Amino acid sequence: MTLRSRRLMPGLLAIVVALFLASSAFAQVQITITPTPSPNEIQTNHAAQTADPSTSGAGILVTGALLAASPLTTTVLSFTYPATIASSPTNCDTSSTLSGANTTGAPGTPCANGAIPPEDPIQIIGATGVFASVSNLKLNTNLKRVEVDLPGFPSAPGNTQSGSFRITGVRVDMNGVSAPVNASAALGSAANNYLLSTTTYTAVNGTGAGIASVAVGARTGQPNLGTAAILTNRTVPKGTASVLLTGGFAGAFRTRTQLSNNGNALGNINPNGNSTRIRLTFTGIPTGVTLNLSINGSTSSTGTSGVFASGTVLGSGTTSVTSTGATADIEITNAPLTTVPVLEVDIASIIVSTTAAVTTPSSITMQASMAPFCSAATDAAGFPTEANGYPCFTETEVGPVTLVSIIPVSTTMLMPYALTLPPFDTGIAIANTTADPFAATGGSAIPSAGTIKLDFFPTSSTGGAGTPFSLTTSSTVKPGVGLSSDGTLAAGATWSVLMGQLLTAAGQTGTFQGYVFISANFLDAHGTATISDFRTYSLTANVLVMPPPATATRSTPSGGVEALDF
Repeated sequence: MTLRSRRLMPGLLAIVVALFLASSAFAQVQITITPTPSPNEIQTNHAAQTADPSTSGAGILVTGALLAASPLTTTVLSFTYPATIASSPTNCDTSSTLSGANTTGAPGTPCANGAIPPEDPIQIIGATGVFASVSNLKLNTNLKRVEVDLPGFPSAPGNTQSGSFRITGVRVDMNGVSAPVNASAALGSAANNYLLSTTTYTAVNGTGAGIASVAVGARTGQPNLGTAAILTNRTVPKGTASVLLTGGFAGAFRTRTQLSNNGNALGNINPNGNSTRIRLTFTGIPTGVTLNLSINGSTSSTGTSGVFASGTVLGSGTTSVTSTGATADIEITNAPLTTVPVLEVDIASIIVSTTAAVTTPSSITMQASMAPFCSAATDAAGFPTEANGYPCFTETEVGPVTLVSIIPVSTTMLMPYALTLPPFDTGIAIANTTADPFAATGGSAIPSAGTIKLDFFPTSSTGGAGTPFSLTTSSTVKPGVGLSSDGTLAAGATWSVLMGQLLTAAGQTGTFQGYVFISANFLDAHGTATISDFRTYSLTANVLVMPPPATATRSTPSGGVEALDF
């Protein structure tokens, strides 16, 4: 060996060693975690999705980028959430230590309740390249973690591929968790030539209420049916009403397919059904009253529609509620994911039996909550379960809103002009015509007595409106003639009185000119009024009968004109 060769050897040796060390240092697979987070989830949902419901196959994308061919040893990649995981793969691990993340082979055991939900459990899809054989996906229930074994390639030349896979179907309990929901990723070992470049990621961007509001109204382009009314004599002057259910955010209402990230609609394996449902709860329905409901949403401007459902059986757009069955569940069958959903529920008709308990004024109210209800989507051992329906929600009622008013029978009359200005006075006569010659089968009224209230609206002597006042007949307030001793007007009787007598009974002095509303607490009241000087002049006019304001609002009269011939 020449002197020059001996001088070059140490330098060549250093270069070879450096190259060997460099190839060893960079002979790795770099792992990147890319989530497709859910934009929003319902705060009370015990099984909320952690991936965008509008994207099939959305979940956690795991990408392994090959830096150089190299041996790989097996390790565990784990995904830990700050909330209880409410779905599962086939296998579960109940260990409460980190040992399972430091070794492979912890195979887990079959989850106590099977894969939850079976149509879209936690699973690996689309595994390629270096990850083509990824296996042993399991749920660590105690550590709120999903774990997957990464493969080893111990023999030369080791691994020569990049690759990727997705984990889909992870659902978490949102109750008590604030958004954004951030999860973390970790490797069981850093000495196996896998490198993890992503350690945290977002699973859910935001949370909100499932139902933002429940209000009387109608969807765009449809008539507002307002509230319904039942009279205390068991008649139904208005048997329709409409109410709007508005979601808390875009995508708050979801179909069975939208509740799955793999395109397989959630099924019906439990008594409560698998779907996003809305439970309507009615309060105050009297015995003998039936409310017939319908859903008006198939052509809604928001594209939201649903059907009434019972357990796992889907029904139709109609159902009925009574005092003994005062709830109705709606399953969402179509819903937008990019706009706030709005669903209209109508009272289409009301049936009142001949013995219905509606003789006392009251109201029927409705409130709504996301359903079905549960306190957790896991069983006592902490395993995910569908026993209560899936997903299921903490009961959070929105409302109530009054949909039906049970109002006393009455007749509302209007006397547009009355005068007391000596020598002129106004004589008023009110007849209770509920006694009539018609048989019950011929449309006869139900004879009933009632008091009479008068509301006076004077015109000021200087112009403009004066101060209103009122008078109600009673056992001690009985001006004129014709009232019974208790101040009521009996069926078949007529009350006649002068305006001057009414002013005195109401504690008023002086003159009066203006209009008067007359409310009789019985149906079929009719009246007439005569202005006279009791000598040479008199003018008689009928007292106008109005539709009950409780059922025919005066602010938006039908056709824009108030009816005065009811």
